[in-house]
Amino acid sequence: MDKQQILEAMIRDFRGEGAGKPRKYIGGLLPAFCDFLIELEIPKRSYSSLSELFVDFPQLTDGVSTLTVALPGGGQKTIRPAYERYHYLYIVEHHRLDYPRSQPYATGKWSDYRHWLDSLVGMSEGELQWIIAATVAFVLQELKDQSFDPSTIRVEPPIFKWLLERFDFGARAKGEPTGAAFQALVFGYIRADAPHLQVEARKARAGSARTKGIGDIDAWEGDKLVISAEVKHFVVSEKDIGSFAHFSSSVIERAALGMIVSEDYVEGARESISALGINPLSRLDLLHIVSLWDPLKQRNALNAFQWAVVHKEQNSGLIERVNVFLKSVGYIREP
Repeated sequence: MDKQQILEAMIRDFRGEGAGKPRKYIGGLLPAFCDFLIELEIPKRSYSSLSELFVDFPQLTDGVSTLTVALPGGGQKTIRPAYERYHYLYIVEHHRLDYPRSQPYATGKWSDYRHWLDSLVGMSEGELQWIIAATVAFVLQELKDQSFDPSTIRVEPPIFKWLLERFDFGARAKGEPTGAAFQALVFGYIRADAPHLQVEARKARAGSARTKGIGDIDAWEGDKLVISAEVKHFVVSEKDIGSFAHFSSSVIERAALGMIVSEDYVEGARESISALGINPLSRLDLLHIVSLWDPLKQRNALNAFQWAVVHKEQNSGLIERVNVFLKSVGYIREP
């Protein structure tokens, strides 16, 4: 067989033309044969058959299923590394994901193609390189390119993380209640982190007792309190601990998870709050947690934050401040 005949035979086997099933692995096995022979410098020897090659490079069969020969200076050589290179070329480099992943099976079928090898061992290096190039070109054309196209993905920004990092919670518009934005932030955080619960938001400075709540934000499963949070948009110190006693006892008797969420804590305040059986969280703590959220969860948290701002706080100045911020980070675009 000449090089063109071998190429045409490979194409028929690859496509399964005739009686057999498609053998797509042959698209890697044939160039692996050629690499194997080139690396052994067989083109310089002008063999007329594979049997002649085995005289100088004895075939090894003990414990191996693929084409393996003993080297004159010691050691052995197999076609498996060459086949692995083409396997990698097709699947990883060129994303032909329909190429079979059965490397041991493919190289184990080498003996079905001894008649090709009888011809290949007598070819020049140029002819072998031609077969390699023609085979690779055929496989790449025959199999669909399944490369991932990044342009098909809409990039969602980590918007709630940006809100935590960049929004000025200390500023206030005219008539904006102190801590209103921060309380809406905590509502958005709990609502996104516990979507299985019914989360209640109250207006800032409304007082949980006056609204018959436990904390500033409560999350329920039916009639059972699961999470309750007191929101303090300032740095909590030891002098503030006493004001948390009633909240702590109410949460504990309901076997709920209680949280104090503040801007930060002075030294020792966290430990005192923990001793009450409730959990201290700072804005930086929230930022660490939210940084691990996927963008869709962050978007849900922002939606809940905006709902609290618009429907609970109902303060036009705060609403405008939020809109200005979202435009400044490119989340809302000007019409």
